[in-house]
This record gives sequence, C-alpha cells and structure tokens, in this order.
Amino acid sequence: MDDTYIANAMMVKVGRYFDESYKELIAKNLFKVIDESNIDYVDYIVVSTLFSDSILHQLDISTILMQYIGLTPRPSIRVESGESSGLSALEVGYTLIKSGKARSVLVIGVEKTTEYPTTTINENYRRILDYEVEVIRNITPPDYAAFIMKEYMKRYNASRDELTSWPIKMHDNAVKNPYAQLRFKVDKEKVLKSLTIAEPIKLLDTFPLGDGAAMVLLTSNDLLKNVASSTLRIVEVTSSTNLPFYMRDNILEFYGLKKAYNALRRNVKFDINETVIEIHDSYSIYAYIILEELKLATKGKSYATIDELSNVNLSGGLKARGHPFGATGLYQVTEIYKYLTSGLNGIKFNGKYGLVHSMSGPDYNSRLCLFEKVM
Repeated sequence: MDDTYIANAMMVKVGRYFDESYKELIAKNLFKVIDESNIDYVDYIVVSTLFSDSILHQLDISTILMQYIGLTPRPSIRVESGESSGLSALEVGYTLIKSGKARSVLVIGVEKTTEYPTTTINENYRRILDYEVEVIRNITPPDYAAFIMKEYMKRYNASRDELTSWPIKMHDNAVKNPYAQLRFKVDKEKVLKSLTIAEPIKLLDTFPLGDGAAMVLLTSNDLLKNVASSTLRIVEVTSSTNLPFYMRDNILEFYGLKKAYNALRRNVKFDINETVIEIHDSYSIYAYIILEELKLATKGKSYATIDELSNVNLSGGLKARGHPFGATGLYQVTEIYKYLTSGLNGIKFNGKYGLVHSMSGPDYNSRLCLFEKVM
C-alpha cells in the first residue's frame, strides 16, 4: 500500500464573504495549490461541507463544483460527518491513495454561514444531534456544553473565573494568525461580561460564525519525487463514535476521543509533548477535557496549566481562528502543514510530528490524524 503525503495546502482567511459564493471562495486557491505542488494531475476530488443542503440549497455539491471549476470528468464525492466533516474528507482521500484507487487526491472543505441570520444557522447547526430525540425537544449543542461546564466546576471545584484561561490564550494566539477571524485579545473581565449563551457558557467561550475554504492536495509515493519542498506524511488516522450525551455514565469523559487516541498510541510511538497539535475547541470547556484525554494535563486541572502549553492550537483554534464547520478540519490540517514546513506568519514548530483532533458535538464522533515531517 502507498503512503500518503501532503503535497500542498492552502486556506482563505475565515470571515464574512457576503459578496462571494462558495464556488468563488474555493477558486481563490484551487489551481494555485495544484500548480505550486508540481503535481500535474489530480485523480480524485473529495469535498467536505456541512450545510450545502440546508443553507446553500445545493445537493451533490461535489459534482456541481467539478462542473464549475472545469475538473470534469474526474470523479468526486461529498463527505459529511457533522463538525468533523473536514477531517473525515481527509480520511477518505488518505484511504483512496492507500488502497491504490488514486495517486493524487484534492480534498476541499468549504462553508458559507453568513448568508442568513444567526438564528437560521443555529437551527441547522443543532441538527448534528439526534433530530428525533434531542432536536425536537429543543436541545442544542450549547446546552450540552453548559451541562458539562457546570458539572466540571462542581466536581473539580473550579471557579467560573478560572475557566477563562482557554479563550484568553486562544485570542492571544489568533492575533498572530493572519487567517484567523477574531484577531483581538480578551481578558477575564471581557469573557465573563460577554453575552450568556447557555448558563454558564458565555459568547467568548464559543466560536464565531464565519465563511471559509481550505484545500489539501494529497499524493502517493511515486508522485512525491515531484514535490520540491518539505512535506508531511500521514502516519495514521483513527476515529470512533460515542454514546449520545443523555446515555453517558460520565459526561466529563470523551470516550470516543479516548478510544481513537488509544488506538493511535498502540500503532505509533511518538511524544505528544513534542508534537504540534490542533484540537476541536468549539466550546472552551471541551478544550479542557480534550487536553486531559490526551494526557496533556491533569484531570480536573487543565485550566490551570494553559499558559504552559506552547504546542496546542497555535492558530487560535475554533475559538478564535473560527469554525467554518465542513472546512474546519482542513484548516487544522493546513495549519499543521505550515507550522511544520514553511511556517505560518513567521511561526514554525521545531518538531517532527503534528496531530489534528476533530469531533462533532460533545464527542459524538472523534477523529485523529497524525502527521510526520519528511524531507
């Protein structure tokens, strides 16, 4: 089986593109990402988007995109797995090359969320939960984040003030990321005084809504010789699903992430403390739990060690870089690619490995992808 490598990766700044369609967002970098890689042919295209059916009113978006950008008759497929759709699409591209089905795969993630009022986006966003059980009872993702934060504060005797450390750090990181949506600093007072979303979750505990597009060009061993610059090898992809929130014995553990991480550690030996990492911090409380599941912090104390972490979410994460849903996983991958190779706004990570974590909802599914720098 062929190894799979990243030949190139690009993204647009996450923001509000009222005057550009999803097709135009993709076209910004589409041919540039191919031309600069020295890979002269793409065998397969994988497209990730969450809201094309509901917000864009577009079915079979991968075919429509191929027609628009002139890449027919190449085969294409759309991938959707909730908030982790972007990393799921990368997993499909990785599998296509590993199986010998393709030698090069272009993975595209795109999302448009600013065409409608926030209430419309939130109405669609909550459908990542079980419609027949949760959605019709008016349960939303922020509600679950609120339940988790309340339980975390109670069980570990953590104050609401102490749980502001993550958003403060993410906004600090986002200032250095030219692709981030919220490039401004915040302090404890600003976080606590921001709008209440679902008590005790504040507006600055969660991600902003924004549009975005990112693309990653994958290649096989025999095409790697054409790539002149440093690149990354996809070492392993692991994933798992979890029980619905209301059936869990312990809501402060993400068993899907735990299972995926344990599988990764069984297959690959690497030092996570020497690895640059992007995690799915859609709500700040999730970040604390994810850090604990990855053994980067002590259970119930991760909020106290945030300033010591110099290798996690250098981008500002979903919290401040932004969370363009179906494109988010590919933003994370692109950021890891840049931090380990050419650098991002002058910031490079002096290490060998990169790790991306993406999930949907409160760990309804979790995916991990480990990268290794080569050349």
